[in-house]
Parts: sequence; structure tokens; C-alpha cells
Amino acid sequence: MKNIHEIQIDIPKHPKYIMDTLFNNGFDAYIVGGCVRDSILGKEPSDYDITTNAKPEEIKKIFKRTIDTGIKHGTISVLFYENNKPLTYEVTTYRVDGEYHDSRHPDNVYYVDDLREDLLRRDFTINAMAYNYKRGLVDEFGGLVDLKKKIIKAVGDPLKRFKEDALRILRAIRFSANLGFTIDEDTKNAIPYFAQNISYVSKERIQIEFTKIITSNNPEYIKDIFYLGIAKYICKDLELIFPGKIEKNLEPYHAYACFLYNTDLLVANRILKELKLDNSTIEKCMELIEAKTKLGDLLKYIKEEDEISIIMILKDILFYLDYDLTYSFIKMIEINEKDSNVYHIIKSYIDKFKLNNDPINLKDLDITGSDLIYIGFSGEEIGLALKYLLKIVHKNKKYNDKKLLQEIAKKAYNIYKGV
Repeated sequence: MKNIHEIQIDIPKHPKYIMDTLFNNGFDAYIVGGCVRDSILGKEPSDYDITTNAKPEEIKKIFKRTIDTGIKHGTISVLFYENNKPLTYEVTTYRVDGEYHDSRHPDNVYYVDDLREDLLRRDFTINAMAYNYKRGLVDEFGGLVDLKKKIIKAVGDPLKRFKEDALRILRAIRFSANLGFTIDEDTKNAIPYFAQNISYVSKERIQIEFTKIITSNNPEYIKDIFYLGIAKYICKDLELIFPGKIEKNLEPYHAYACFLYNTDLLVANRILKELKLDNSTIEKCMELIEAKTKLGDLLKYIKEEDEISIIMILKDILFYLDYDLTYSFIKMIEINEKDSNVYHIIKSYIDKFKLNNDPINLKDLDITGSDLIYIGFSGEEIGLALKYLLKIVHKNKKYNDKKLLQEIAKKAYNIYKGV
């Protein structure tokens, strides 16, 4: 990694335009925070934030298109259009924060002219660096050294940083997980003192950080929420579970299913809902966890080499999950089960079903509800009869023939009606 005087960052055109415009109007301007950190690490920043000594009303006068994103805290978004798509960049006035009474947001802010004072209020040293092409890298708190050491360290007093904003506790774990860094000892030791304040942070904000941890490059770092006594303040049931293993960079639904691999269905559902995840993620995650409840029987039949029972269970799982989710289910087993042979056996069956185009769903049957109505079935009987026929076809796909299915359905109907 380069020394501080060797650092040069290529700033994209829109942030550079904002900075140039501020310079031309007599103000200072720097890119700041995550974009500086990621640029030094050779990563593509996801966004660019700009800090300046211009006041919000001055920023609004200088730029034609602005949005009062967080004007209460000195933030204005400058708006651009590229290929008819809106792009926004946050520009924030140098500030110091007032008192924090909700363990999350300052009651008020005070604008200042000194960049150092603005950087001092930030969370971690690696996020408290600023850069412009006139002055170069501004690193008042050793962020560059901490990047080289691969540590997450609070700016100034960690007790003060976590007292101000309890979400920073989860952010410390998130940055360590994403970057593969270690949390500085003094910073880590300060966490338990304010862990209980996490309960005052909105579940939506907690969930964002939690999700970023378990979908990161190092999702196993989620263990820190248990080691540091944080879990019970995130969700009521969380400290009671034994987390499963997670592979890096999974989709959220898949990562949560792996995390909750050893968890009771009801408890898992409560945790997902308390974290306020979106319905699609909850639904997919719960489907995978529910499919896992069939694993015990599946393992037994694999051990007994009972092929018919193995096929019936796997096709039943496919019926509810379809192929994409079933492969996610198989991956979840591979990650969490010690016997890798089980994974290969299950996957080989699923691959064979797909290759042979085996009938799995009701739409795959060579008989329809109309055919059953003609036989005499009505109302709920039709759906039940179709599922009954599908079970037969699951066992042996040669029965997926309209005439055979009609004969089976007629016999079943006569028995049902006592004819």
C-alpha cells in the first residue's frame, strides 16, 4: 500500500464537477468516507460523498438541481441526469454533532470551518479520511495505517463513539466481515458497555447491517454478535439459537436460511419478521428451512438405500421449491452437513430428475381438473385427487399417461363414493 503522499485517487466526472464548482465559488471540497477507503484498497466505490465548508443554502444557490436529503443535518443531494437516469451525490457541510439522546442521531448539528473537526465525529479511522486533488489525502487519525494493519478502530474514544450511535457496533462487525479486518482491542472492549442501546435502533437499520454481515466475504464474523453479547438486543430469540454455517456472498434468503439452519421453524419465522425482512426473502428462507425438516427421514432412507422413499421425498421437496430453490437447499446441506457424500447423493437424484424431465408439478400431469370433473369429482376433491395422482407419478413416471391416470382416478372415485 502506498504512503500518504503517494496516494492519488481518480475522481469520476460528477463528483469532480461538484468539487470544481465549489472550488470556483471559493469553498473547500473533499470526497470523504467509504469512497476514499475503497479507492485506497483498489475497490470500486459504490458511491461518492462530498464534504465542504459551504453551508446548505450556499450549496443550493451554486447548483441548479438539488434535493434537501438531510438538510437538518447539513446534507444536500446534487442531482444529475445521465442517459435519462437520475444520479445523486450527497454534499454535506463540515459539522460537529450535538448531544445524542436516542443512541442514533444527534439532536442538532453545528457547522464548522475546520475539516478536522468534521472528520473527528466519524465512526472509524478508515472511514475518516478525506481527499481532493489539491491537498491530497487528509488522514488526521491514522486511517491509512489501520488499513495497512487491517484493523477497525474507532476515531478517538470508542466509548464516546458507541454511546453516540449504537448502530456503530454492528457497523464495526460489518466492516470487519466485509474487509476481513480485525476489530481493534480497545474498540472491541468498548462494545459491551453500550450493546443494550442497540435495542433503541430501528429494526430496519439493524437488519441492513445484519444482512450485509451474513452476505459478506466473511459471514462467519456474525459469531461476534454472540461473543460480544449483542444478539439479545437485536432480536429476542437470537441469543437462544445455534447458528448454522454460511458461505460467502450468498443471496440474503439463502444466507439467512443457512444462519437459521439449526433453528425451530416458529423461532426462525419470528426472527425474520422481527428483523423486518421483505416478504419474498422471508418466504424463500422459510421454504428452505421447512424443507430441511425432511432431512432426517431423507438421511435414514439414504442409509437404508431405500430408493423409492428417497425419490418420493426429493420430488415432494421439488414440488414445493422448484429447481432453483432446491439447488439452494442442496447447497445449504453441503455447507452444514459433515457427510459430504449426502450432498452428492441428493444432487445426483435432482440432476437426474431434471435431465429426464420427470413430472414434478401438477401442471406436468397428463390429466387435468376438467378430466376429473368429467369422472365426477367436484370442488376440493379435484385438487386432492390431482395431488394423489401426482404422488403415484412421482413414484413411477410411467403412470403419467392420460388413460392410466383416468383409470386410477375412476377407481379412487368409486371407492371414495362407495360404489
